This record gives sequence, C-alpha cells and structure tokens, in this order.
Amino acid sequence: MSSGIFQEDGAIRIIEGPEQPEAAGIAGDFREVEPSVVASKFRRFVREFAYNTAGAGGMNIGTLKYREQLQQNCSKGQYFLRLNLNDLNTHEDGEILVHALQTRPTDMIPVCERVLKELHKELVAPDEESLTEDPNIQLMLTCDVDLEGSFGMMKPSMIRELTSAVVEKLVVVQGIVISVKRARHKAKKVVLKCSACENVKQIFVPDGYCAAHIPSACDGRAGLDKCPANPWTIVDELSEFVDDQTLKLQELPEHVPVGEMPRSFDLHLHEYAVDKCVPGTRVSAIGCFCATERAVGATMAGGQKKGTETVKYSYIKVYGLDVSQGGKAALDISQEEEERFAAMAKDPEIRDKIYASMAPSICASSKDVIDDVKKALACLLFGGCRKRLPDGTRMRGDINILLLGDPGTAKSQFLKFAEKAAPIAVYTSGKGSSAAGLTAAIVRDREGFTLEGGAMVLADGGIVCIDEFDKMDQNDRVAIHEAMEQQTISIAKAGITTMLNTRCSVLAAANPVFGTYDDLSSTGDQMDFETTILSRFDMMFLVKDVRDPERDFNLCKHMIGLHSGEVTETREGPLNVLELRKYISYCRDKCEPRVSAEAAEVLKNHYVSIRQAMKQEKATVPITVRQLEAIIRISESLAKMELREDADTSHVEEALRLFTVSTLDSANKDRSNIGMDNLTEEQKESLQKAEEQIRRLLPRGARRNKHQLHSQLVQSAGIDDKMAKLAIHMLIIRRELQEKAGGTIQRVE
Repeated sequence: MSSGIFQEDGAIRIIEGPEQPEAAGIAGDFREVEPSVVASKFRRFVREFAYNTAGAGGMNIGTLKYREQLQQNCSKGQYFLRLNLNDLNTHEDGEILVHALQTRPTDMIPVCERVLKELHKELVAPDEESLTEDPNIQLMLTCDVDLEGSFGMMKPSMIRELTSAVVEKLVVVQGIVISVKRARHKAKKVVLKCSACENVKQIFVPDGYCAAHIPSACDGRAGLDKCPANPWTIVDELSEFVDDQTLKLQELPEHVPVGEMPRSFDLHLHEYAVDKCVPGTRVSAIGCFCATERAVGATMAGGQKKGTETVKYSYIKVYGLDVSQGGKAALDISQEEEERFAAMAKDPEIRDKIYASMAPSICASSKDVIDDVKKALACLLFGGCRKRLPDGTRMRGDINILLLGDPGTAKSQFLKFAEKAAPIAVYTSGKGSSAAGLTAAIVRDREGFTLEGGAMVLADGGIVCIDEFDKMDQNDRVAIHEAMEQQTISIAKAGITTMLNTRCSVLAAANPVFGTYDDLSSTGDQMDFETTILSRFDMMFLVKDVRDPERDFNLCKHMIGLHSGEVTETREGPLNVLELRKYISYCRDKCEPRVSAEAAEVLKNHYVSIRQAMKQEKATVPITVRQLEAIIRISESLAKMELREDADTSHVEEALRLFTVSTLDSANKDRSNIGMDNLTEEQKESLQKAEEQIRRLLPRGARRNKHQLHSQLVQSAGIDDKMAKLAIHMLIIRRELQEKAGGTIQRVE
C-alpha cells in the first residue's frame, strides 16, 4: 500500500503503507513503546514506588511516595502530581518510562495523566458516586540538576544549544525570566452544538499553542435532509477551561559569550504552573521543545497558500518549573563542600585569605587605598543582614560602594572581578544604560502591555556593577534612588501598577568632574553628584593615582610580570574564583549575624562624635542615619565572613576604620587641613617658608597672576612645586588671599 495524503473534516492526515521495511523495524524497537505498555508501567510505578526512611529502633520504614502524594494533593483540592525523574532510575520499570518520556513527551504525558485520573477514582474516591466526573490531574516533572551540570539524570541545556535535533524531545533549560504575560484561559474541552439538528459534539484540545479543529459538516442527520455546511456554534457554559500563561526566558548573564546578544525563548505554562514567578526570577524548566505555526490553522492548505509554513515558531511547553532565588539559583553546594566551608570559617586568618583573594592581579601599596578597596569589596560581596520589622518595614542589608578617582587606577577591573566572584551579577556601563534599562520597561505587543525587568531586577539577590557612573544622564540616575535604598521599583504606567524587587548591591565607578582628581580643590567641587545619591552609598573611595617613585617601580614590575607570564602566584589568591563564589553563597545563606550589646555601645559613641565633627566642618557628604546603618551592615558582613552569629567590638572597630578611610575621607571639604597631620617636619618647615615668601612677594592690597606667583616661588625661592601650591591654597583658606577674575589673587589689606 503506497502512502498518500487526504483531507477530511479540515484536518490533514498522512497514511503510510505497512509494507515499508523501516516502519516495521522502528515499531519493534525498544524506543517505540506502545502507549498501553507505558500506561501499565506508570500505574504500577505510582502505586508501588517507595523510599526508605529511618524509623524508631533503626528499622527502615517504606513510604509509598507518589501514592500518598496523590492522595494528599487531591484531598486539598490540588489536582496534580509532582514526579521526580531521578526516582525512575531506582524502579525496575523506570528505564522504559524515562525513554518514553524523553523521546515522545507530547504523546506520553497525556497517557500518564489518563492513568492518574483512573488512580484518583481507585485510590482517592473509590466509594463516592458523584454526579460530576473525575477531575483531570496534571503531571508535573522535576529532576535534580545544577548549573555546572556535574550530576543529575538530565544535564541542563543552554538556550543556545536548543537546535532542531531536540524538537519534540524532553529538555531542561535554566535561565532568567525577563517578561511575564498575564494569565489567560484556554479551552481544554470545546462543546459544539449544531444549529440545525442540535447535535452535540465534544472536541478535546491538547496543551501548548494549538487550535481546536472544528469539523466542516455535521453527521447528525443523514440522507437528503442533512445539515448545512459549518453549522456549529460553541457552547461556552459546557466547555472546560484551564489557566494558560507565556513567559520569556533569557539565558543567564554568565552563560552569554563575550560579544553575543543574550538569546531568549518563550515558555508556555498551564494549570498549576501559572503565576509562579515574576521578572528577574531564575528558573529551571523541564518541558518539551516544540515547533509550530504562529497562527495555528491560519496557514493550512486553502486559498493561495499550499501546506504549512516550513519555518516554525519554537517554544518550550513546560511540564515542570523550579523557581530559585538568591545564591541557590546560581550555585549548588555539595555536602562535602559545606563541611569544608564550615571548617574554613574557623580559621582565624580566614578574613585575610578572603582579602587576598579579591582581585589578586591588582597591585596594592601602602601609598594608596587599593587594600582598603579590596576589603570593602569583600564586605559588599558577603553583605549585611536584611531585616523585616514587626510593622512590615524592611531594612536593606546590601552594601553600596562608589569608587571615585583618576583614570588608570583599576576601578573597572574591580567591577569585572566582582561580576565574576558574585553568585549573581549584572555588569553595565553608565552611558549605555537608560532608566528603563536599569529598572524596568513597559513593552507593548499584540496582546497589550507587558513588563520587562531591567538590570537591577535581573540582579535580584546579587550585585549590579555600573561603570562610568558619572556619564549617566541626570534623570536616569534619579530613577535608581528608590532601588538603592528601599530595594523596590514602583511602576504606575500604561495601566500597570506594580512593585518589583531589586534586592541587590550597587558597585559604581566614576571619574571626577575634570577627569583627574585635584588635591587642592574641594571634593564637593569635583563630584558631579547630588547629596541624595551620595548618601545612599555606604562607602566612597577616592582612588588617586599617587605619584611615588617606589610605588611606580613596584607597580611597573608587577605589570610587566603579569604580561610576560612570570607572575603566576598573584593571578589566583588563596581561594580561586569558583571556590570564593561558593563560599560567599554558603555564608549568605547560612549566617545572619547581629551586632552585640558591647559593640552597639562603641558604635553609638563613635557616631555621635562623627556627627559633631562633620557639623563643624560642613562636610560635602552628609553624615546621616543612613551612614550609621552602613557601619552596622559593614560590621555584619565582617562577622559573616567568619560565620559568626554576633558582630563583636573588633568587627565594629574595623567597620569604623573602613568607613573613616572611605566616606569620611571623601566628605572632608578642606582636604589640605586633613593632610597637615600627614606632613613630615621637613615638609611643614618648607610650607612655612613658602608662606613667608608669598607674604614678602605680595604686599598688602597687591594683586598678581596666580600662575606667575607659583612659578616665581618654584624658580626663584627654590620651593617644591607641591608645597608652593599648598601654601597658596592654605592662605586662600585662611582668607589672607582672595581669588579675583582673570586667574589673579589679591592679598587682603
């Protein structure tokens, strides 16, 4: 019998002859299992599968896992069964079921759900004679996987690995949800009624993107008095509907190759999997990779178009969705690693090892603040503790850091390292980021408006690295005010009123207004930021390019060693990046330290004295209660590195030291006065000599060009260039000199 195509009732069918040798061979193959065989084996698996648990007296008690789960769920009115594919490995019929589900999920899942419906009648309600029929029970699949793909029955596939080879196969994908469409109601059973003879017909619609094929003729009356063509009307009140939703899943930021655009796929969810996640959620989805027409039925044979489109619309029909949040979404830590990390935390030098593992390729010296930046970066990665007060108020536990300084001081390298070391991280640049790209965007499509999360929403539970922070537009910078302090983004646009979580730390890098930092100008004049955004940063570092011969020599030696490959031990610290990521994730999950009573007393006294000093000096950066909370967060993060339950006095003192060398150092308006304490006796004498020379060269009331006066001091009087600048600046601060127009200065009479 030869193969042929015919069309009946609007549906295309293909009939293949049985004499083909290939068809006979495939039918006898192990992979092509009959649905009746799958049904009987699945029924036996659900009824008999048991796992052993230790009971009293050391006896193993066998628990019928899926039988009891089915009974409990149905008694609560939740008609679904969650099946772990790893359990099939331990059952004698498991191999056949696994092959059937992996190779033909679209055919086999409905078979298994029919078995569950029969088991409901047998196990849950055997004696009830209800007027309603047995409910449909959804089969939801799960399996044990991790991002490394090191174990688990099914290794998760990258989104860019989904090719034509896996169409109509069971796949596991992991990614981040960037868009969630509103849930709709799809007909599962359509009841048709003939308008001529009132004949009733039922059509069952499978899951996924597919339409109900309505027959063109009614078979209720035969002969000459038959019904006219297309007589059917849909009876909505007798039809059955299920929830239906579409998500857009984008591949994880750490899986996107450099220079490539992130790829995304649509996920199709139904029934109990609907409304389980929001934009920014990391999920593992197990489902069937399907290919179909975009508008099903519209491009079938008929009219000028012949056949269907050859290029299909691909999506994943989800059978199971595992929602993860925080560090657990990015890393899976084994039991052995947990024991090793618990032992590591008891090491008295664990904090020094963590500091040494922070960007080990960046060279630090005693003349700059790089060492303190590394310590602050470690505090940011570990983070403080998020608190929820009894009245519902939330207090953030994430630490925000701003690096302000000269070009070429490794600010961007710190950001790149933080992106690699954090369990969840998103890297973006200020000029290439808009307010919508950082927070959330309202996107219009054919079905209305949908919400897509931006960088800070996608980094929920991790960190956001923003480079070139000073190049951002002013309006865009204002948009992240709420995200940095309240850690939410409120949206009221296009009829969508909602709130998204942005529980992430912000690590920003910026340059001063004039590109490089000027020691003799006030810090406030060189910061192009408002106090509203500055107060939201827990630590601000002035990373200056210190010109010192010894430091320059050591830095040059280090850089040449890195480029030539001679320096190998500094490329990786005591903890490599993967181990550091896992340790950070473990500490963030397991430890929630609080400040002890003694440490709180120390903190209280210091804060009051800092506020008093800043009031007298009129600081550029306001010292408010936010800065007190910042010191508490830094103390908690230091305790978290050691897995301590209490942040003691030593942690608070180190936090105060870090806060002093960062934010307080940046907040001092008159930096030259602060620098006076660091001058040697010889430099102080030189400064005094320079001031006397200025008074001698510039009589009272006289006016002179500032640069000419400076060059005369250096050339004629033999004063050091830096001391000459400092002397002029100090006299201006003391009101002995006044700056006038045209770059001139006048001595006060």
